[in-house]
Amino acid sequence: MAPIVSAGPAPRAPLNSPIGIDQLSMRVNRRADTPIFKQIAEQLREQIQNGTLRFGDVIPGERELSDALAVSRMTLRAAIDELVDEGLLLRQRGRGTVVSHVRINKQAQVIGFMSFSEEMRSRGLEPSSRILSFKSEVADAAVAAQLDLPLGAQVILLKRVRLANLEPMALERCYVPYERFSGLLKFDLSRRSLYDVLEQEFDTRPTMCQETVEAIALDAREARDLQVKRGDPALLVTRVTRDARGSLIEAEQTLYRSDRYRMVFLRQR
Repeated sequence: MAPIVSAGPAPRAPLNSPIGIDQLSMRVNRRADTPIFKQIAEQLREQIQNGTLRFGDVIPGERELSDALAVSRMTLRAAIDELVDEGLLLRQRGRGTVVSHVRINKQAQVIGFMSFSEEMRSRGLEPSSRILSFKSEVADAAVAAQLDLPLGAQVILLKRVRLANLEPMALERCYVPYERFSGLLKFDLSRRSLYDVLEQEFDTRPTMCQETVEAIALDAREARDLQVKRGDPALLVTRVTRDARGSLIEAEQTLYRSDRYRMVFLRQR
């Protein structure tokens, strides 16, 4: 689990000198199964985490990097977008793309996980949902990377407010691969658990997930959906889930009201 950190504006990067393309030892393997944009993202990620790229460093521009790696600008941009979404890179007008603050991941192994519906019922509450969006769409770079899909692949987006005894508790945005679960669109998920539908209708049991947790401030739309005030704190939980065969089946981002939730971890050494 990543540590819960205080929300706030990204720190202003110091004016470090731009990093030359010769300072980055990067290459792509066109014979590998891993998509090229993910290879690029992983190499940049490693260089940020091992200190080769430091906070405030300005990386080479997209044109320079794409020319050096002999890849398209779209492919290079998808890699950069992934790291921007992770908070490792930051685009600054007039400067380019800089290394943002580096988050330290604290790993913990937690046995067992439940769907929202299972968790609410275990507490004696009645779960339900208000569907905001339920449709197929083209996955963006970040979602494609999370689900290990090629760029341009179709996914199903399920966005809904999760309620307990009719009180808004969480705002959930969930993506599943369209090719495997296209039939999901015919089901009413306002009162059914997504995990129950996957297991009962698609013979797919969510078995293992990886989650990160961080604190954020809600924007105006998120606050309206959760019936709280703009700027109120929330817990952002990002989850990727695999089935019993190890295949990725879900990428999910859920905002939990911090006045209704706290994270408790039981650990044994």
